[in-house]
Amino acid sequence: MSRPEVADEDKIIETWEINTPGTVWVMQFDRREDRYKKTRIGGRSGTRRLYITRDDRKFNQEQIPLENQHLDPFTNGALVLIDAANRDETLDQRYHLNNEALSQYFAISDEDLFREEMESITSELVIRRLAHLGEKEAKQWQSDIIRDIIERKYKAGGTQRTVRELLSAGEQLGLTAL
Repeated sequence: MSRPEVADEDKIIETWEINTPGTVWVMQFDRREDRYKKTRIGGRSGTRRLYITRDDRKFNQEQIPLENQHLDPFTNGALVLIDAANRDETLDQRYHLNNEALSQYFAISDEDLFREEMESITSELVIRRLAHLGEKEAKQWQSDIIRDIIERKYKAGGTQRTVRELLSAGEQLGLTAL
């Protein structure tokens, strides 16, 4: 299989840590066997830390279809970059938040401001983590706002957001749904 030559800046090893109770699988190139292998992070038997080259991280991100970018574990908060050396400036890190950082949202006492902050979060994983943390730390009205957002934006089952968008776009063109 022979891996193509990698640029020096992409040979840097990044250290990531799982930020959720679930499991994340990534592909890493094993130079000894000259092929990509799956690596498990989290879960019962997986490691909590991932050491991965920048090139392998980019490879994993390239495998995610555009409509599923919100599921990218490197940007949605499932994995958090913990080493500060040689950070990739192109990496979106706005949802690399630990539980302490998420808990700070519950310090907002103005209901309108809290709702605005919650609506501005585009990561389903972060909203669901806030809902879980809110069971212990949030005021009732904060939990209600988070629950409403989950129900409206990320309801399980039914037509998913991208399909709904496709249907409405077709209807705007004058097409009828099947």
